[in-house]
Amino acid sequence: MDTTLLHISITLILLFCINIYGFLYSYVITTTSFFEKLKIQDKKMNYDVLKSRIPLVLFNVIILMILTTIGLYYFKSYYISDYTSFYIEAGKLIVVLLVDDIFFYFLHRTMHENKFIYKTVHKIHHRANTPIPFDYIYVHPLEWLSGFIGPFIGMLLIGGISIETFWAYLIVRNVHELHIHSGLKTSSFITKIIPFYGPNEHHDLHHAKRDGNYASTFVLWDKIFK
Repeated sequence: MDTTLLHISITLILLFCINIYGFLYSYVITTTSFFEKLKIQDKKMNYDVLKSRIPLVLFNVIILMILTTIGLYYFKSYYISDYTSFYIEAGKLIVVLLVDDIFFYFLHRTMHENKFIYKTVHKIHHRANTPIPFDYIYVHPLEWLSGFIGPFIGMLLIGGISIETFWAYLIVRNVHELHIHSGLKTSSFITKIIPFYGPNEHHDLHHAKRDGNYASTFVLWDKIFK
C-alpha cells in the first residue's frame, strides 16, 4: 500500500476509535451509576441527552474524517516531516500542544465576548450545562473548524512533525477533550505530574457558569490573561 494511503487509513481508524471510546464513555455515564461518586455536578444526564447529541456529532466526525483525508493526501508535505528522534518529536508535540492551546484560549474567549459569535455559533456547545464526553464535538461545525487552525500553526512554525507525532497529538488532544467534558473529577495524580494541567473541574465550571475558565489543556492562560 502507498505510504500516504497507509497514513490516511491509520489516522481514520484512530479518529474512529477515539469517537467510539467517547460514545461508550458517554453511554456508561448516562445509563449507569458506575461513576456516580466521581460526578462533579449533582444533575444526572440520561441516555436521551446522548441520543440527541448523536446527529450533530456524527456530522462533525464525518466532515472531520473527510477533511483529514484531503489534508493528508494533498497537503501532507506542508506539516508532516520525517521522524527524527523520540526526544525531538516529544518536544515538537509539546510545542504544538502549547501553540494550539493558546490559540484555543483566545478563540474560545472571543466566542464568549463577541455576542454575535456566541449566539450564532458557540451557544450550541453550551446547551450542555452538565457536559458528557461526546459534548467535546457537539459544536457548530465552524467552531471546531476554526479550532483546528491552532495545531497547524504550531506544526508550520516548527517545520512539521512526524506522522507518529501527529497521531500522538490527535490522541492527547481528543482524549483530553473527552475527559474534560466527562463531568467527572480528575485524579489528583495527573495534576501533580503535569504542570498547569487543565483538570475536568476547571472546564466543568465553565459549562456550569458559561463564563471564565476559557483554557483547555493548560490553565496557565487563564492565570496570565485574567
